[in-house]
Amino acid sequence: MLDEVNKDVISFLFKGEIPQQQQTNIQEAKETPKEKVETSKEEIPNIDERAAQSRAAGQTQPQQRPQKTETIKRDQPKIGRNDRVTIKNVANGESKTVKYKQAIPLIEKGTWVLTNHS
Repeated sequence: MLDEVNKDVISFLFKGEIPQQQQTNIQEAKETPKEKVETSKEEIPNIDERAAQSRAAGQTQPQQRPQKTETIKRDQPKIGRNDRVTIKNVANGESKTVKYKQAIPLIEKGTWVLTNHS
C-alpha cells in the first residue's frame, strides 16, 4: 500500500511544472494603470445618499462598532443542574430534597414548587 502511495505521489510531482517568472511579464503587469470605477446610486440598491456621496468623494464609511451584550443580573444565584434543591408538593405539603435536574419536570407540571436550594 505504501509503495502504491509513493508511486502516485512521485508521478504527480513529475507531472507538475514549476512556473518561471519572466521579467517582461512582471514589467507589463506594473505598467497597466488601474481603472477608476464609478457607480451611480441607481446601480447600487439600498444605499442611502450619504453613503453614496461619501463613496463618490473617496471617503470610506467608518466601521460599525459591535453591539455590546448586556450582562444578565440575577436576583438569586444560578442553580446548577446537579445542585441540591428542596421542592414542596402543592397538594399535600410533602417536601423532597433532589437534584435540580430531577426537579425541573415536576416544577414545570405545576404539582411541585421550588422552596430553596443549597
